[in-house]
Amino acid sequence: MAIAIGSKTASNQNPNGGTQTLAHTMTTGADGTLLVVITMANTTSFSSCTYGGVSMTLVLNQNYSGQSQRCAMYVLQAPPTGGNNIVVTFTGSQFNATSIFACSFTGAGNFGAFASNGAVTTPNSQSITIAENSIIYLTGLSANAQSFGYDIGGSTRTNEFAHNTNRQVEGALSATGLSAGAQNVTTKADFGTVTNFRIEIQEAGGGGGGRRRIIIT
Repeated sequence: MAIAIGSKTASNQNPNGGTQTLAHTMTTGADGTLLVVITMANTTSFSSCTYGGVSMTLVLNQNYSGQSQRCAMYVLQAPPTGGNNIVVTFTGSQFNATSIFACSFTGAGNFGAFASNGAVTTPNSQSITIAENSIIYLTGLSANAQSFGYDIGGSTRTNEFAHNTNRQVEGALSATGLSAGAQNVTTKADFGTVTNFRIEIQEAGGGGGGRRRIIIT
């Protein structure tokens, strides 16, 4: 079964406390994987994330100190299907709006490569080495709007959302059917600087991408 992108949920709400709950419907199908990416002011950090009461795996919790923001990736294989709640718990109360993006995949395995680069003058062009048929999720934050989409794996992708967390946050998914090897991932702001935060979701039974991370703040 080929990897496929399923249901998506985006939220830009203020939790006004120590937890935040977001409903998401996990797509039904074999080899399900759920990705949740959260960006927020770095006035607090992340403690945990669950889906349907099941703990998700924290892949990376990145503090962009120069942007006063923090971003985390969580992944869960074989999550419960249907409608369930994502519950994010912070280490303290968060009184600023968060950006949450949840995406279901079917025909998927675990995460592979992931990496973070801090803000540089737009465009922020990086690479990620993936296994064949993996899907890449790419997100960036900037003080400025991001009107041009992101370039991932040789094509310009329409961004899935535009959120305000005291910075402008957007994210995009790659096309399916990518080849194995190094793939370009470019975040773009209208002007100024932008970060680059990316993760590979592998096809079920896939391999060769490995779990590699590069963190440059």
